[in-house]
Amino acid sequence: MLSKSKLIIVDGNGIAYRAFFALPLLSNSKGIHTNAVFGFTRMLLKLIEDYKPTHFLVAFDAGKKTFRHTGYAQYKGTREKTPPELSEQFPLLRELIQSFGMKQFELEGYEADDIIGTVTKVIESKAEYEALVVTGDKDMLQLASDKVSIALTRKGISEIELYNPAYIDEKYGLKPEQIIDLKGLMGDTSDNIPGIPGVGEKTALKLLHEYGSVEQVLENASLIKGKMGEKVAAHADDARMSKELATIYREVPAELPLDELAYSGYEKDALADMFRKLEFKSLLEELDLYGHGGSADPADVEEAEAHAPIEAVWAAGEEQLARLSDELDRVTTIHVEVVGDNPHNSDVLGLAFYVPNAEAEEGNADILAADVYYVPYSALKEAAQGSAAERVKLWLEQEDKAVAMYDLHRAIIALAWHGIELRGVAFDVLLAGYLLDPTESTLTLSGLTSRYKLPALQADEDVFGKGAKFQIPSEDKLCDFMARKTAAIERLTPKLKSALEADRMEPLYYELEHPLALVLASMERKGIKVDTGELEAYGKDLAGQLEGIMKSIYESVGTEFNINSPKQLGEILFEKLGLPVVKKTKTGYSTDAEVLEKLEPHHPVIGHILHYRTLSKLQSTYVEGLLKEVRPSTGKVHTYYKQTIAATGRLSSQYPNLQNIPIRLEEGRKIRKVFVPSEPGWRIVTADYSQIELRVLAHISQDEKLIEAFRNNMDIHTKTAMDVFGVSEEQVDSNMRRQAKAVNFGIVYGISDYGLSQNLNITRKDAAKFIEQYFAVFQGVRTYMDTIVQTARDNGYVSTLLNRRRYLPEIKASNFNTRSFAERTAMNSPIQGTAADIIKLAMVQLDERMRQEQVKSRMLLQVHDELVFEVPEEELDQMKAMIIEVMESALALDVPLKVDADSGANWYEAK
Repeated sequence: MLSKSKLIIVDGNGIAYRAFFALPLLSNSKGIHTNAVFGFTRMLLKLIEDYKPTHFLVAFDAGKKTFRHTGYAQYKGTREKTPPELSEQFPLLRELIQSFGMKQFELEGYEADDIIGTVTKVIESKAEYEALVVTGDKDMLQLASDKVSIALTRKGISEIELYNPAYIDEKYGLKPEQIIDLKGLMGDTSDNIPGIPGVGEKTALKLLHEYGSVEQVLENASLIKGKMGEKVAAHADDARMSKELATIYREVPAELPLDELAYSGYEKDALADMFRKLEFKSLLEELDLYGHGGSADPADVEEAEAHAPIEAVWAAGEEQLARLSDELDRVTTIHVEVVGDNPHNSDVLGLAFYVPNAEAEEGNADILAADVYYVPYSALKEAAQGSAAERVKLWLEQEDKAVAMYDLHRAIIALAWHGIELRGVAFDVLLAGYLLDPTESTLTLSGLTSRYKLPALQADEDVFGKGAKFQIPSEDKLCDFMARKTAAIERLTPKLKSALEADRMEPLYYELEHPLALVLASMERKGIKVDTGELEAYGKDLAGQLEGIMKSIYESVGTEFNINSPKQLGEILFEKLGLPVVKKTKTGYSTDAEVLEKLEPHHPVIGHILHYRTLSKLQSTYVEGLLKEVRPSTGKVHTYYKQTIAATGRLSSQYPNLQNIPIRLEEGRKIRKVFVPSEPGWRIVTADYSQIELRVLAHISQDEKLIEAFRNNMDIHTKTAMDVFGVSEEQVDSNMRRQAKAVNFGIVYGISDYGLSQNLNITRKDAAKFIEQYFAVFQGVRTYMDTIVQTARDNGYVSTLLNRRRYLPEIKASNFNTRSFAERTAMNSPIQGTAADIIKLAMVQLDERMRQEQVKSRMLLQVHDELVFEVPEEELDQMKAMIIEVMESALALDVPLKVDADSGANWYEAK
């Protein structure tokens, strides 16, 4: 469409809003919401690819007040306050646009529409330019001309509909400039523009087709029959004002020369750095940006290069291995190179051993600082009895050493499956780096070296490649890379130990997180038994139910079709059955879950289709998915807990994700029946903390009402409903308790009125009122919230009861939205983090207690606030008592911790 110089102008606020409401709430590991930024990014990339612009501008509104408010104070007065989950994304959005290398502009007192109108007016006089305006606002259609096209977003922002004067005429029978007349007559509820009461789009178009403009309609009001003529005459002033408000101002006093909008594409390094900050990993891979960005400051590199050199020794033969085995007692650092995402199913390429040079330690600067021996795993795998390779292998399994490494947890698991039980590791730089700043996204070894200003280290992706490009480098290159990695770990270790000491985090590391890594590895190796016969039977049962539902669907509509085909389903629902069309896509009718839920009251077949989809997902994700994850040699699934992902300290389960086993629907809960003890006659035992985060909140806030409720063993949600609604316990109904439960847990997670309104399907006004009532009752909670925010401002971070830190530099940001997000994070991080610490403490203490009492029972899983064990019948009473005792006393609080424990023949029965 565009030729010569191609200018794209994006309505920044409008597209951000549409992206926010089109996509589910997404957030990065720092807890910052990113869904609007992600949608906006996708839009920019699509525009660059489809239109190859030579010039680019993103226009934003500046502030809430514009010149329009001077003449009409109620302008946009009905708009709800921007959700904080969106507000906090605008600073990131501006940073994103800058990383794309695009010009952005805003001007106090004017809207983005006015900036766009002014720039497009300039375009009209430039023969060599054409422009495309990207927006979700129909008002912009008034700017369409032979030189300016308008791209209106559809289906959120994933599709656009192009408008030029010819298409506007075809669709509305109007010229572009008559769009303001259309708005003048019908008004605009989103902008609180009144128009003429009772005049919708259909009536407004009819009047304009007959009279041509607002002014002509008003002049001919006496000719318009019936009450409509009376309304036109009575609201003439409203119509004139509405037209004026809808008119885009095209004389904004701004210096925006077109040559300053020139766009030559993005710099890969800048965009890669931004995507890493946002954690848009899919886009990094999609645009092949791995290996770009993240370069260290030259001065830092120069300083770091002053470190003495090392020598890499490829120890594959008996002679080199013998030399290594003679120096094992001097090894300070090791590195295990594991390739593959899942350590339970990964290859170990080799190991490296750092041996400091004694003479270098004495201050002789003319010699090498160390030897680093690289041992291919094949040399250890084929170790003959009594050989140097066997001596190295046995040394790895000895407890009486104290070496450092990177990612101990992963290495233990991978080596164990390869026949080596790794012991004697005293320090893990990955775990320490995570504790020192859990919001840091660059916890790779190369990222840590950059953070602590050590010699630059290549990223794994640069050496091995990524995805389909992955390949193992030559032995020489691998040997050199392993040596550099091991040296980096050696140099990081004293820096990280000092930092832990300075931040008083040594107990958190040495008494909780480091021993937990060993506990997790042990649990994961054990795995949990899956009754594949039961799972297959469940799958057949689901298949039978699906077949029955299919028959019901076919009978309801009178024909057979492919239920999984959106196209065929759309034709059945909207053409054959004539149901109202809720939403369309470029390929036809939308039949997504949101559409079907709206259609459910219109026809009984919709309920069947929704049920079909639920069971179909259970079949594919949990039946077929779990069967693929069962390890043939053990008959078990072996999940992998990521210990360094969540900023709150929570664990994350992968391969498979057992923390996502569905529990809300009975059909989903049945999945738990397939998880059984691995020994005959044993039982599954589950132990679950009751409302642990609310109990932590009661302790931290010292709120008298919360403490009283928990000490008296009251139902906290009923108690909250009683206090907030001012009713007796008997008067609390199920809806009151449901609302109280939502606000209780919402407070813990820093919920906004917008978030609560979505959870309860109520207005934001009612949600805000509910939150205010809550704080009026639980004043200790409000005091805590205010105090912790001030603590974050003073210290730059907040801490859990075990001194786990969450850094919040944004707490002092001048931008209101950025600062508000940091304040909410300050409120909830100590609560969520302490709850995570408590169950981790319980796991470490239980592991120790079980070894002390020499029980046969095994701890298998941690799922949120629940622990799962397999226990022989004769230890059942002993284990239940032990589990409850240890979990309830893991950390002393001013309210009791409560644990519910039960047992059964499988996980389902134990719940």
